[in-house]
Amino acid sequence: MRIIDCHCHVMPEEVLKDLPRFASVDNHFGALVTTKGARFCSGEDLLREMDASDIGQAVIFGFSSEDQGFNRAQNDYVMSLSREHPDRFIPFGVLCPKGKGYLEEAERCVAGGICGFGEIFPAGHGFSLDGKDAKALAGLCKEAGLPLLIHVNEQVGHDYPGKGDVGPGHAYRFAKDNPGLTVIFAHFGGGLPFYWAMPEVRALEDVYYDTAAQPLLYKPEVYSWLKSAGALDKILLGSDYPLLSCARYLRDMEKSGLDKDDIQKVVRDNAVSLLGRFFLRDNKGN
Repeated sequence: MRIIDCHCHVMPEEVLKDLPRFASVDNHFGALVTTKGARFCSGEDLLREMDASDIGQAVIFGFSSEDQGFNRAQNDYVMSLSREHPDRFIPFGVLCPKGKGYLEEAERCVAGGICGFGEIFPAGHGFSLDGKDAKALAGLCKEAGLPLLIHVNEQVGHDYPGKGDVGPGHAYRFAKDNPGLTVIFAHFGGGLPFYWAMPEVRALEDVYYDTAAQPLLYKPEVYSWLKSAGALDKILLGSDYPLLSCARYLRDMEKSGLDKDDIQKVVRDNAVSLLGRFFLRDNKGN
């Protein structure tokens, strides 16, 4: 089983060597950098983790910023990594869809071979998923045939750095208002698939949900519940590496009672079904 990890953050070496300086470019990134125990990694760090953990491919991106120059540098980095390791890395571009320049950067990334956009962070950068800028980005993604990954989180429970006020209701409206857009809502969409018994939620055909940060938010039973609800085909393994390793998620899936076929679906088959339409390469992970 060759895992496909759909949610990994990487940073250029020059940023990793001087995080305090780069923390000043953006309030959200600065908050992450100054969080106790915060972890960051380069593409080469991630590649070593992948080799050690049976991870065949990873969707990689930086941290979206209100500083478009910082976004551009990160996007150049992930596109460079994907050219160096085309069978391992699937590059997504980070953007902040407000202000000037983001659509031009998106178009540049499409021309440069980017395979999707995200993780964009509405709450962290003060833009609305209901606004015209997000709508324009959705239109660009649809026209280019690329998926969009959006940070959404639960609106109950404990607080933590990165938790915002964009939740499942916002995600539902965005997906409903942008039919034909392939969208991945991070962090289980803040709980949107937990409404799977609702016909309107089940009808969102082009919507998927990644597992990012699940061990820190939900008990292992979340997987067996999603299976019983019939939603498991919409779930993608996303580790949020280097926050957590894929091993943490695999242990929870096993604890939940998922069988090998179910786990294979979450950690690989669903990603092949979704991402293969766009760009998935053969990495000998039959």
